[in-house]
Amino acid sequence: MTKRDYASESEWKNWNWRSEKDVFMNNAYFRQSGNPHFKCSHSRQQMIKPKNGMAVSKLTKYAGALDCRVGKAC
Repeated sequence: MTKRDYASESEWKNWNWRSEKDVFMNNAYFRQSGNPHFKCSHSRQQMIKPKNGMAVSKLTKYAGALDCRVGKAC
């Protein structure tokens, strides 16, 4: 599962995109990009273990757009 947030293209074009245990259907594919020798600086405690792509419905159960309003907390 990938995430780009709302960053501009110039910001995320230099990111390191990786896919692990994803399930691709209907000829879908993922193209890894960035530095192939990149080493993540996060500790094991900060990382979320990758889940199998079949778990996507559980992983995205509460995903969606935020109902934010100007002047109020999101």
